[in-house]
Amino acid sequence: MFIVWRSEINEFALSLTAIAVAVVVASKEIILCFTGSIQRASSRSFQIGEWIEVGALCGEVIEHNLMATKIQEIDLQGGTYNYTGKTVTFPNSLFFTTPVKNLNFMKRYVYHEFNITVKETANLYPLVPSILARIDDHCEDFHEVATRYNQVIERHAGVDLPGADPHIYVTTTELGDQQVHVRLFCPTERATELEQLVREIL
Repeated sequence: MFIVWRSEINEFALSLTAIAVAVVVASKEIILCFTGSIQRASSRSFQIGEWIEVGALCGEVIEHNLMATKIQEIDLQGGTYNYTGKTVTFPNSLFFTTPVKNLNFMKRYVYHEFNITVKETANLYPLVPSILARIDDHCEDFHEVATRYNQVIERHAGVDLPGADPHIYVTTTELGDQQVHVRLFCPTERATELEQLVREIL
């Protein structure tokens, strides 16, 4: 009997193997999504309403379940920190391959950094104190609150931050033009406005 049905049995065994492989491949992503959700819950990396960055994705978490996470995209790379109007849904399996950055403190205050290229050949170094003084004038109304909030973040995160004071330094570009690097710790909703005011100074 076995000899007669051997070829059919072999084909049936190969079919079962193919089905088993297909099931494993199909269920792998489901298992990774499920365990990714458990990993997120156990590490408490973020909650609904917080800002996160996962790879190139950045936004506010609006929904999270066992399989996927949905965020409202935020323009972090452009430095406006505004909602783009796009909603992004990604599988929880991404948590195993991509670091998750919790940016929730940026909802109120942010380290806003930008560069200003100056074509003139004048030496900018003697002007640094006066530029800082004018930047301080623009930041005076929130500086005290920013300092306290900066300290709160340091205690909560257990890290040393650069501080709440404005900071600038001068370098040159590859073409030899002077470039002023500016870093402000400011209210997130005012970052773009303050950048424009600083650009007016130069």
